[in-house]
Amino acid sequence: MTKRQKITAFLLCATLVFACLLSGCSGNESSNDTDANNSSSENKTEKSADSGKKVTLSMMYWDQVQKPAIDKMIASFEKDNPNIKVEATIVPWAQYWEKLQTTTVGNNAPDVFWMNIPNFPKYADNGSLLELQKYIDRDGVDVSNYPKDLIDGYSYNDKVYAVPEQYDTIALVYNKEIFDKAGIKYPDDTWTWDTLRENAKKLTVKGDDGKVTQYGFASVNANQSGYYNFMVMNGGGMISEDHKTSLFDKPESIEAVQFLLDLIYKDGVSPTGQQMIDTTGEDLFNSGKVAMTTIGSWYVPIAYEALGDKVAVAPLPMSPNTNERKTIIHGLSWAGYAKTKHPEETWKLINHLISKDSMALLAKEGITIPSYKGMEGDWVNSIPSMNLQVFIDAASYSYPYPVSLKSAEWMDVEAKELTDAWMNKQNADQAMKKIAKQMNEILASEK
Repeated sequence: MTKRQKITAFLLCATLVFACLLSGCSGNESSNDTDANNSSSENKTEKSADSGKKVTLSMMYWDQVQKPAIDKMIASFEKDNPNIKVEATIVPWAQYWEKLQTTTVGNNAPDVFWMNIPNFPKYADNGSLLELQKYIDRDGVDVSNYPKDLIDGYSYNDKVYAVPEQYDTIALVYNKEIFDKAGIKYPDDTWTWDTLRENAKKLTVKGDDGKVTQYGFASVNANQSGYYNFMVMNGGGMISEDHKTSLFDKPESIEAVQFLLDLIYKDGVSPTGQQMIDTTGEDLFNSGKVAMTTIGSWYVPIAYEALGDKVAVAPLPMSPNTNERKTIIHGLSWAGYAKTKHPEETWKLINHLISKDSMALLAKEGITIPSYKGMEGDWVNSIPSMNLQVFIDAASYSYPYPVSLKSAEWMDVEAKELTDAWMNKQNADQAMKKIAKQMNEILASEK
């Protein structure tokens, strides 16, 4: 199958898989010999003795695109463990969390399933997740092979309950053809917000009637791939480390969001909020009507399918106030059901799925970044012209996706107020202070 064919297949379900983000996540070095303890071929747990009884494990995940790789992982596992059969089910994103909640309440959840960071606190707190720390300690699994922010994100009371399978980070994506026509150098790691604004103005083009025909930047109303990154690199944030206080009303957070709004309504270099409701900022970029925007690594195949070798990525621009750049990191993980009838076998399967060998299979698909350190090379090389190493390098300056026990509640408030701001119904100061007030009330109720 050609690269284009693979990407086209991906597009059939990418929208559902990565629309929320909930999902919508390390260097490119070869793993050294000390990493072998996580390899399925040398894994201590996989070689441990068992009773020999026949066991069937159920598995649930939501991404049809990963099915070929996961099927290979399962086949390898069953070959090494002939007494264990794995029955995998793909539940679409739209029904996935309802299905997981229903089955955990009904005490018949799958033995192994995908988990994400926004939903993790809820399932960890209500006792639905199998504690993995004791198995990790017993079998010597080196969790330093996975991004620390994600291991921390999937820990509860200082114990690991899920291990990441993949991760995603954020970068600035740009249209090389548009830059070439304007005679402007491509973005690089020296860019700041000021550089972004200056070049976005140069790349914004108006027709004879005064209407914009090409925008320099799309300032998208998106948390993970948009304003969260600008908030944290400016010295602000979303939630305090103890998860008790909102940081949306910090001056640095407000300033970051106002910068993004000013690109729309003050500088006129970005489509308006209404325009990006009618056609997303990403779609406007893909159609060649926008020179730059911000995207998550999960969006790479879509952008490449639209623009081919005309598209590339660069690091996010630094805040001129802190001279720092940060990216939100997120990633999906494998978790086990706390009430499984087969905890030892459940762990054995999870350990196989997160192993170095399994991550190598995932990397070869070229769709997402495997979480195991050193396994990113195949993904980076899948589209050489895009400079995908940027996403890998971003893990070194990443910032964890914000969560609390009632994340869904305050994120609903966040979405409502910032949508009004993007629609120019209120400014950043008004929106962010409203979010902080209601968010603090929700956080207080978590105690």
